[in-house]
Parts: sequence; C-alpha cells; structure tokens
Amino acid sequence: MKPALLDNLKCKVEGKTLFANDEARALLAGRMDELCRPTDPMWQKVKQSPSRTVYRGEIDGKAIYLKHYHRKDLARRLARMLGYSYARTEMWFSSYLASRNIPATHSLAACCSPGCEWLATLAIEPSETADIWQNRNLQQGQPGQLKVRRLTIDLARTIARMHEAGVIHRDLHAGNIIIRSDTPDPRCVIMDLHRMSKRPFLSRSARAMNLAQLLHDRMDSTTRSERLRFLKHYLAASDVSGTLRGWQLMIDEFAQRHRRKLYSHRDKRIFRDNRYFSRIQLGDTWSGHVVLASKRRTESSKAPDFEFKTDDWARALAQPERLSEHHLATVIKDSPSGRVVRRHLKVGPHELDVIVKRSRRKHTWKLLIDCFRPARAIRGFRLGHELLTRGIPVATPLACLQRRVGLLLLDNILITEAHNARQLDRFLDEWLTGPASADSPLAKGDRRRLANQVLWQMGRLLQRLHDNNYRHRDLKSPNMLVNWRPGQDPEILLVDMDGLRRVMWLTVRQRFQGLMRLNVSLLRCQAVNHAGQLRLLLGYLRRTGVGRVNFKPYWRMLENWSSRKLRKQIRSRRKRQRASRR
Repeated sequence: MKPALLDNLKCKVEGKTLFANDEARALLAGRMDELCRPTDPMWQKVKQSPSRTVYRGEIDGKAIYLKHYHRKDLARRLARMLGYSYARTEMWFSSYLASRNIPATHSLAACCSPGCEWLATLAIEPSETADIWQNRNLQQGQPGQLKVRRLTIDLARTIARMHEAGVIHRDLHAGNIIIRSDTPDPRCVIMDLHRMSKRPFLSRSARAMNLAQLLHDRMDSTTRSERLRFLKHYLAASDVSGTLRGWQLMIDEFAQRHRRKLYSHRDKRIFRDNRYFSRIQLGDTWSGHVVLASKRRTESSKAPDFEFKTDDWARALAQPERLSEHHLATVIKDSPSGRVVRRHLKVGPHELDVIVKRSRRKHTWKLLIDCFRPARAIRGFRLGHELLTRGIPVATPLACLQRRVGLLLLDNILITEAHNARQLDRFLDEWLTGPASADSPLAKGDRRRLANQVLWQMGRLLQRLHDNNYRHRDLKSPNMLVNWRPGQDPEILLVDMDGLRRVMWLTVRQRFQGLMRLNVSLLRCQAVNHAGQLRLLLGYLRRTGVGRVNFKPYWRMLENWSSRKLRKQIRSRRKRQRASRR
C-alpha cells in the first residue's frame, strides 16, 4: 500500500485499522472487538470459502458487510510480512474508483493485524447480483429485455471508465457485479475489489483479456447482438483504436484461452480434498471419492441443496458390496457388463434417491488393461463433473468406489443422483403420440412445440459435447432422460458415461458419427418423422452468429450414414438369432 496515495484519499489510520473518513471512524471505532470476532448474533454468515468469510450485520441502523480473510498458506503469510493486505488493497481501490466516478462498493474500514484481517463495507440495498437480475428480467418479456439492454450500456461504460483509470479486475464476472434496484434505471456496482490491479498503461490485449472473462461468463445467457452492443458502447466510451470486428475476434480468442485455463483448473479439483470433493478410505481395500457440496446443478437436481461430510459418507458406504444388493432396491439392469439398481441412501441427515452402478468385467483379458487405467466408476465420476462444469446437464455423480490390491482392480461402484424423468424415446412416445388425458393435458399444437423443443435441445446438447472435444460412442435415446413439467422448458440429461471420452481433437467424421448414432436411435420413436430429424440436425448446425446454414449436404450425408448403420445392425441381429437357434 502506498502511503502517499492514502494521504491523498484522506483516509484515517488508527493503530492497525485504516478508516475511510471521520464518519466511518465515528461509526466503527467503538466496535473493534465485534468486528475482529463476529460471534455476536447480529452478524449473519453470508458466504464462506477457504480464503474468506463474509458476514452481514447492522451498526447504528446501517447495514454493514464484514469480510474476514483467513487464508494461512505460506504465500499469504509471506505477503503479510512484506506489508501486503487484501483488506487494505480493497479499501484503496474503493477510494480510488470513487475519486474517478466509477461505481464500486464503499469501504469503511480495514484492519490487518497479525491475527486478524478484515474489511467493513457499506451495504448496497436493495440489490442483486447481475446474473440473478438478468435471468429474472429476461423472464418478464419485452419490458425486462429493455431493462437488460439499458444495463448492458451502463455496464459497458462502467468497464470502459475502469480501464481508462488503468484498473484491471482479474475476476470479472456477473457474480462480482451487483445491480442497484433503488434507482429508476439499473445501475451496476463493482465489488470484490481485492482482485483488482492498477497499471500505468493498459494495452489492447490487456483490455481484451479482461473483457474475455466477462464474455465467457455471459456466453450462454446473451446473444451475439447483445455482446456486440456491449462492445460498441465500450469502444465509444474508451480511448482505444481498432474496429468492432477486430476487437470481437481478439476477445473471442482470449475467451477460448480463458475457458481452457479455467476448465483445466476446475477439473483438477475433482480428485483433491477441498470444500466440494473429498477422498475416502473404507475397509477391505476399498477407496474412492465423494461429493461434499456442489454449485453446479441441473433444474431437476436436489443433491446440490445439501452439504455432506466425509464421516457421514464413510458410514453410508461402510459395506460397498451391499449397495447394489439392498432388499428395497429396484433393479434397472442386470447384465454381464454390470448391475444397476435404484434405491434410497441416507447420508447423515440427508436421504437421497440414487442410482448404484456396479460394473462387471465381461472379458478376462481386460484384467491386465484395468491395472493401468482408471476404473469405470472413477472415469464416470470425473467425466460427469467435467460436463457439469461445462454446462452440460448430467445426472450428478455423488460417489465412486474401487477395490484394488496393488494394481489389480477387483471391483468398482458408481453412485449418481436419480431423477424422476423419462427416457427420451419413452417420453416422446408417451407425451406426443398417446391420446390427451388428465396425465397428458396437451393439445395437438402444444405437443408439436414440445417435440420441437426436445429435438432442438438434443442437437444443442450434442453440439456442446463436441465443441468441448467429448466423443460418445454409445449415444442413443435410452441413455438420455427428459425432465419436463407443464409450463417449463424440457431438460435433457445424459446418464451413461461409459461410452464418453475426451479427445484432443474431434474430426468431422467423428462428429457425424455421433449425429448418426442419435439419428438411428430416434427411428424407433413414432413421434419423430423426417421433419423432427431435420430439426435435430439444424439444432446441431446452427449457432450464434453463423447466419443461414446450407444443411442439405449434411442432411444427405446423415441419411446415407444412418441407412448404412441400420443395415449393419440388422445383419448383426440376424447373426445373433441364428447363433441362438443352434
């Protein structure tokens, strides 16, 4: 922290505490004990992470947010010894941005003592984070869309002024932007200022990299027109050169780099001990990984609402061999490749409806290969959470177990969350071809729209899988579930990770193989005709910003490949029938 800058901003220092002004000192000076130890009932915990905890309380009728920093790793201790403080850094940026007329959270006081580091901030109420505010207004039709458009313009100008002041926010996403709801027009306020850095000069690439973080966060909830509108107003409010097209291409490139780096970082957490995952050791050489909490969820998922403990999981999984042999379990599949059951599982105070899959080895020669590769349950657990991170809905993996003696794999079990959803082919047959009844209150036109939504989402789901370099060799309708309730959009879930694997590069042939497998599996559904298959293809081909697509060459190739696959399946089935008659 630079003392000269603090003096210019008229901050008041008292002991180890730095006050923003005389008013803040008069408000908080007599509450030092409460601020250092927020155990009083007036303080309510809002958010907690391994590095900090946020509380909310009221002092003399004013709402205060208190952020305690408690990370104690070696790098953090060395930074404190050298005089670096997250709390004082955030307070300095709060004062600096306010002097440049940039809306940011107003810090009142910061303390950095050997055993305590905290920051007190004046609450902005009523307010919402930008992602929640945007999703809520988009559901209100045209009036809400107009509010989102005005917010887009205000956010672009705010970020432009921040960059003109030489400031970069290294964690720029919608969760760190709050929207004031006490003004006629929406106004954005930037928070989490300890992640900021100041530079004497910001290059075009530095600005583009910062904007790429916001682009990655809002990619799925905004259209290309909205992103171009944001960029247009940003350039108009900035003193930078370049064309709109050039900036768009540069930001897209940096967004792809940011996406790869972010996903790689999050994938590494799956098999580590942290607040979301934990390793577990059971008796008789059983070991595995379990979920403690999850912030990635699907619309029909209930498990992310709970927080688990490792000890509770150890008690619930104390006898792994009996998980799939429970007397109340409903057998879904029992074949040479594995046994799949549905049952209830009590983990601590929480009771879950789960799917237990116990894999079997069909061929003895795979015993040697399994010594040098992860078990199917471990692969399914990892791939499931990787897909959730990338916004692809799957049945949430809750636990994976394996039993090894040295390198020898003896057994493995995967536990996922169960959903009250229908398989894709059964859903289409039940809701779209059967007669209207009390259980199916859909008119003919509504059924057609529902079928179009489901088929379009299937294409988009496959597109997102391929865009993230995932290849599924067993992509068929029974491995996809549809969760839908009247008045809501349908949601498609992937439930089988055995045929999924990640590749370095996905060729055009491999992409069409996935389309062909899905297209062939839909031929069994009476509700899917040629128009429905075409809609699936268009959902896969069309994406934001590509305009019209000449789909006819793709359609003819897809029909040829599907016919070839059908003939192959018929020959294989006849061959098995002849063998069974002998």
